[in-house]
Amino acid sequence: MNGLPQVWDELRRRGLAKGDVPPAMPAEAATPWHVRLMLGVCGWLGGLLLLVFAGLVMPDPFDSHSLVVVGVLLLIVARMLLHGQPPELRAQFALSLCLAGYGAIAVAGAAWLPVWGAFLAAAGLGLVLAVVMPNAIARCFGVLALLLAGEGCFRELGWPSPVPAIAAWGCAAAWLDETRWAHRLGQSQAPVSWGATLALWVLGLAGALLPGMDLSVPPAWRGLAWPAYLLAALPLAWVAWRLSARARPAVRGWIAGTAFTLVLAGAWVPGVAFGLMTAVLGHARARVPLWVGGLLVALWSMGWFYYAQAWSLPRKAAVLLVLGGVLLLAWRGIARLGAPEAGHE
Repeated sequence: MNGLPQVWDELRRRGLAKGDVPPAMPAEAATPWHVRLMLGVCGWLGGLLLLVFAGLVMPDPFDSHSLVVVGVLLLIVARMLLHGQPPELRAQFALSLCLAGYGAIAVAGAAWLPVWGAFLAAAGLGLVLAVVMPNAIARCFGVLALLLAGEGCFRELGWPSPVPAIAAWGCAAAWLDETRWAHRLGQSQAPVSWGATLALWVLGLAGALLPGMDLSVPPAWRGLAWPAYLLAALPLAWVAWRLSARARPAVRGWIAGTAFTLVLAGAWVPGVAFGLMTAVLGHARARVPLWVGGLLVALWSMGWFYYAQAWSLPRKAAVLLVLGGVLLLAWRGIARLGAPEAGHE
């Protein structure tokens, strides 16, 4: 097909047009957020009504075999609807079907398999969503489900879980070298990064919000408790070291020392290290949701740890004083961070 200049020249030769080639049409303006919100609500409402209709038609909607069949069909339909560049209404409708299909298969797996097997099946299904679904939110949910279900599987088996360390190191690498990973993964980079980040936040809050999924190591593995916690908290120091590349050696050493102090605290309270690491990355990469969410996770974890201890008031006051000093040093260090990404220095 000829481009616009060739077509315009042909029209001028035939006397059907005059003058120079007109400028390209401006790109269509983005849909206002309130319109997108309304379309999203309509899409989710349509998916809910479809599920209600399916439940009324099926003789036994809670039968495990029926749930598997319906779940697979919903995932297939969602994949078909999300193909290409679907409009907002269709995309949200397909997303609701996708999550409903995942839930139906997960519930059926819980009825058939032991608890650890149900978690393992849910993790595998999350991996399938992260790979197959073309929608960014569906892929993000898949990564989140993969990590959290994997954590549940390890805890149910009574094994020390590598999931917090994998999520922490993956999150740090994804946001530190954002451009490089975007070049390698394409449109999958953002869903993977945010899925790992959300999983890390949930794991950090697990001790306060989800007592059955906390990060406590079973008694048989007490010897691995400290190395496992330390490995999951170490990315905070790595992030601080990488982002302080342009600082003077003395300042960089001071930042690294403060980061290692926070790593030791994070090995005791993982949510502190997870939250502060994502807050530092969000500040350095100018991602407001990232640093606000990380800061909230860190503050929540510190508050939960403080009130969970049966200490005397003078001891708690001393701990708060030391913690305030460390946070002030950390804030001064964060203000000096922000080196370019690796490969772009």
